[in-house]
Amino acid sequence: MAVGTSSARLDATTVESKHRSEIQNAWRRFSTNRVALVGLAMLALILLIAILAPVIAPYDPINDMDTARRGCPPSPEHWFGCDHLGRDLLSRVIYGARIALTVGIGATLISVTIGVVVGALAGFLGGWTDAILSRLVDTLMSFPIIALLIVLAAVLGPSLLTTVVVIGVTVWSRYARVVRADVMSLRERDFIVAAYASGVRNWRIIWRHLVPNALGPVIVLASLGIGGIIILEAALSFLGLGVRPPAPSWGAILADGRAYILRYPHISFFPGVMIVFTVLAFNFVGDGLRDALDPKE
Repeated sequence: MAVGTSSARLDATTVESKHRSEIQNAWRRFSTNRVALVGLAMLALILLIAILAPVIAPYDPINDMDTARRGCPPSPEHWFGCDHLGRDLLSRVIYGARIALTVGIGATLISVTIGVVVGALAGFLGGWTDAILSRLVDTLMSFPIIALLIVLAAVLGPSLLTTVVVIGVTVWSRYARVVRADVMSLRERDFIVAAYASGVRNWRIIWRHLVPNALGPVIVLASLGIGGIIILEAALSFLGLGVRPPAPSWGAILADGRAYILRYPHISFFPGVMIVFTVLAFNFVGDGLRDALDPKE
């Protein structure tokens, strides 16, 4: 009995050591990717700006307006200039980082959760369950995402919560497909067969053995997808269907500057630069994670 216990402990230690070694190797590969490190530094800067927005923003982004400085160009007092209502553009862009990250991360968490659940059930159960869920995924992927978002946002009304939920429940199909394919491959492996033979319940096999082993590609997809979600949020806010004005969303600031693009081009320029900067940061990190978590490495 003691020998069996010692053997089990040794196996557990070996598995834990191997898992730690894989994480260390992944980090080593990630840390040697200069582009990924640049993206990580960019993300850290954006996150810091969002967290410290009340401290570093020089003016109130909503209520501090002065028609005398309407459309004023960048200056030492207003680094990014002012918008069409005389509000400090730098302050609005800083607070816009909060909205962009909230929507990007929040909607990604919702879509990943739905996609992992649907994909794991479809891949593991198979049969009619797989057929129904796969057709649901195919149907969702057949719709133009931006058109579907516009319809849902118009029905539910513009708000930050609506934007997060609407985007989250419409972009999960790609996660479901990836998880389904991985689960269908993993369920034939020896360790799953051994779990079956030892009487482990199906739900435990799914959530303790299959899903954790399928999360690598999901993490990469999620890191790459956050940038796309930020663009979708900006598009909805630009159309007046995202975050409700006067909240300082980057897309809403772009919409404000559209009518003054020739007279006050800085109103649209700075939020546009921030969108590009943030999306590039997430894409750089996503590419680095893809290379770091590649099993071929």
